[in-house]
Amino acid sequence: MSGISLSILALGFSLGFIHAMDADHVMAVSALSNRHHDNGKKRGIAANLALTLRHCSHWALGHGAVLLLSAGVVFGLGLSLPASLGHFAELAVGLVLVVIGGSLLWQLRRERVVVLRHKHQHEHGELEHVHLVKSSTANDAGADSANPTKHSAMPAAKAHTPVMVGALHGLAGSAPALALVPVINDMALLSALLYVLVFSCSVLLGMVVFGLGLGSVQSYLAQRHSNLFDLFRQALGAATVVFGAVWFVQAL
Repeated sequence: MSGISLSILALGFSLGFIHAMDADHVMAVSALSNRHHDNGKKRGIAANLALTLRHCSHWALGHGAVLLLSAGVVFGLGLSLPASLGHFAELAVGLVLVVIGGSLLWQLRRERVVVLRHKHQHEHGELEHVHLVKSSTANDAGADSANPTKHSAMPAAKAHTPVMVGALHGLAGSAPALALVPVINDMALLSALLYVLVFSCSVLLGMVVFGLGLGSVQSYLAQRHSNLFDLFRQALGAATVVFGAVWFVQAL
C-alpha cells in the first residue's frame, strides 16, 4: 500500500474518532442509555456499564452502515446523494433529540416519590398506613416478582433504537461529507470503501471510549451520590431537549 493511501487511512481514523465525539452524538447516546439505567439496584454496576457500552456500539454500527451504503452509492453506482436527503435528516436529528430527551424526563418524572397505601389489622381495628416511596420501588414487589426478567429484557428488546438513531445521524449531511471528502478524487470503489470502513471503525472505537467514561461516571454517582446522579439525569434530559430544539431551528 502506498504512503499516500496510508496517510489517507490514518486521516480517516483520526477524523472518525473526533467525529464520534460530536455534541449531537454524545447527547443522543447519553440520553438513550440513561432511559434504562437503574442505579445498579436490579442489574448491578457491571450490567449497567455493559448496557451503556451496548447503546454506544449499536449507535456506531447504525452510523457506519449508512456511511458504507452511501459510499457504495456514490462510488459504485456513480450517483450523488440528494441535498434534500441530508437536509431532512438534519431536521429529523433535531426532532429525535427532543423526543429522546423528553422521554428521559418523562421517565424520571414517573420515578419520583409516590404515595403507597396499605392496611394493617390491629387489635383496635383496621388501620391504613401511608408511605412515600419511589415509583420504581413501589413496583418492584409486584412487577419484578411476576416477571423477574423484565428489567433485563426491556433494553434488549429496544436495542434497535440506538441503531436507528445512529443511522439517522449517518444520513445527516455533515457525517457522509466528512467521511467521503478525502477519497473523492481518483480512487477506486474498494479504496473508498476501505477508507469509510476505517473511519467507521474509529467512530465505533470513539463511542466505546466515551461509553466507558460515561458508564464509569454514572456508576460512581449512582453508588456514592444518588441525589447528584438523579440531578445529572434530569439535567441531561433537559439539555438534550434544548439542544435538539436549537438543532432543528438551525436546520430549517
